[in-house]
Amino acid sequence: MCQSVNLSIKGNTCISYCSKCKYHYVWQKSYVLTFTAFQYNYFLKEIRKKIGNEDFLAFPDEEERMFLPTPAPEILFTFTKNEWCDFTTALEEANYMREVYQLFQ
Repeated sequence: MCQSVNLSIKGNTCISYCSKCKYHYVWQKSYVLTFTAFQYNYFLKEIRKKIGNEDFLAFPDEEERMFLPTPAPEILFTFTKNEWCDFTTALEEANYMREVYQLFQ
């Protein structure tokens, strides 16, 4: 992986960015998502559509979570309300911080 800088850390979500290869890394507890700048912007656009339209369901452990589908239908990410808030806040903050970071380069 590249030498990247952290743009945002909220709860279990950390988003970093490599200015050389222009990749974004979205770190969660058990997975890392890797995006080009174009992919990250598209992903953020899709996440913004979901904000306010969440459907939280009770899981077997009695905690409410929502599903976030992926392009692979057999893989779904899940978020509690607090995790979802941290995730979406970190994405927005990282997008802003990347723009600031690029201005200084």
